[in-house]
Amino acid sequence: MAAIIIPAWMLGFVAGRILPASAYGSRHLLLGVHREIASSIVILIVLRLAWRATHRPPALPDRVPEDQRVAARALQCVMYLLMLTTPLTGWLMSSAYGKTVPVLWVGHLPALIGSSELAAPVIGVAHQFSAWALGVLMFGHIIAALLHRFGRRDSVLDMML
Repeated sequence: MAAIIIPAWMLGFVAGRILPASAYGSRHLLLGVHREIASSIVILIVLRLAWRATHRPPALPDRVPEDQRVAARALQCVMYLLMLTTPLTGWLMSSAYGKTVPVLWVGHLPALIGSSELAAPVIGVAHQFSAWALGVLMFGHIIAALLHRFGRRDSVLDMML
């Protein structure tokens, strides 16, 4: 999931925060690619949740303390929630702005709500907050996995992959 979320996050950040308003063509192109990638995240996370519901994840090594086990499970739940809410708020925001959301370069997702100049910026704030929270947690998750691999030299990273 990180391999698809990180590029989508970076494209959204560059288009929304880095490029100047005068770079309309570039922004439009990057946001289009961002929406294409992000729409597939909705599909993938639903499939991932279905897989997770039917397949129990491997247990953490016995050396992992109980407080870290609880923290890992809580972090996973929050990340799953954010992996759902971030693209869904983006879809809602696009709908409120009257934009279509392309999916896998073959079609478009239906609008979730009607066009609303009042709701669009509010939903945009929720989308940005969700995206930043997911980005921070994902970065921390990656760092923790690398610390397990190279610091503790245990099999936690192998279990994640």
